[in-house]
Amino acid sequence: MPHAHARVTLAHEVDFAGWRTATRRLVMAGQPAGRIAWRIDARMADPIEDQGAEAPEGDPFHVSRALLDLAETVIQARDPDRFALLYRLVQRNAAGERDLPTRTDDTDIARALVLAQAVRDDTARLRAHLELPAEDVAIGQWTSESHVLVPNARFLTVQRSLRPWAVSTPDETLLWTGRSLHLLPPGTAPSALPTDRESWEGTGLTLRPADLPRPALRLTEGLDIARIDSLPALIAAARDCLICAMARQTTQTVFSDGRPGAALMLVGEQPGDQEDRVGRPFVGPAGQLLDRALHEARITRDAVYVTNAVKHFRFQRRGTRRLHEKPTVENVTACAPWLAAERRIVAPRVLVMLGATAAGAVLGRSVTIGRERSRPIPLADGSTGLVTVHPSFLLRQPDEDARTREYARFVADLRLARDLLPAATLPS
Repeated sequence: MPHAHARVTLAHEVDFAGWRTATRRLVMAGQPAGRIAWRIDARMADPIEDQGAEAPEGDPFHVSRALLDLAETVIQARDPDRFALLYRLVQRNAAGERDLPTRTDDTDIARALVLAQAVRDDTARLRAHLELPAEDVAIGQWTSESHVLVPNARFLTVQRSLRPWAVSTPDETLLWTGRSLHLLPPGTAPSALPTDRESWEGTGLTLRPADLPRPALRLTEGLDIARIDSLPALIAAARDCLICAMARQTTQTVFSDGRPGAALMLVGEQPGDQEDRVGRPFVGPAGQLLDRALHEARITRDAVYVTNAVKHFRFQRRGTRRLHEKPTVENVTACAPWLAAERRIVAPRVLVMLGATAAGAVLGRSVTIGRERSRPIPLADGSTGLVTVHPSFLLRQPDEDARTREYARFVADLRLARDLLPAATLPS
């Protein structure tokens, strides 16, 4: 018996979650690609249930990661046949054509690759040329050859340091209230944006980031880190950082621990094995020793901003173990924009450099700890720098006498840092 004609209505042009759900159901039901009508709900309201789709009859199937990645990009193209093209590719992949994503001579794949490249080009153009005013509330216009605005909402939000914005295109208006993301029909750009989410309940379609396709470019590509003036936005951007290859080998970006406005900043070298797993700096043995030393110096860690010059764990694998490896100059250089932004946003009065790598990153030159330790160094931003050892240096001492002696010197350096602060700027 031939399959009935299926009608699928997606909530908006890049409703990737809706397309995936419908595609999985229809492929399992054996629905031919030519008997599916794909349409977009012009109201931009809640998604409409598929009509005419049979209940799944087949076995669950697996789609290759490469094909899903391609689909996430292609769905952003301005081509009315893209939904059918992608459905056809998934159906073929599920039927056993496992190498399909690599067959560039295949007609469907070739077409998908052309569309994907157009989306990448348009994404780069949007990031380079969509200028939003620097005011607390920004309203802009954009004309796009692809449907790349919605997938790049996070980029725009981070670039604007999480402040509200709205961008109108001939197809839609995208609104970020400061708390939630909304898609409205074209021509509905507000003249003023409320920052409370409740004011926009029921307005247009509230978008969940998890339902949207990822942008064709990484978040940090085209991002002007120097324009970000909010620590939460900076951390959000750094999570996706792939500036250096080292980031691809670690569990996650390990950014910082602390708050803007902290009078004292501590900069270490890089996260270690435990920090990489937990996602916070200085939580391993060196961090525990640092906490103890801060306590003895009458410094509360909660009142200090703690970070590293390098945001990923560089290591060598030995069996099941990951052994620390000193970061390269290239690693430090790659992370330099993040550290510069942290210093600008936090604006500490005193900056303590824990070890030679941190000192070199802050001072921009080679540093010998023995020559520059324990003396105030004026920094270009008006703060005062202080060089000392990294806590891991204390753990490497050969005997108890050496550990006791070096630990006392380290605590003395932290006390000096505290004394360099104006009175009452650092709670005990």
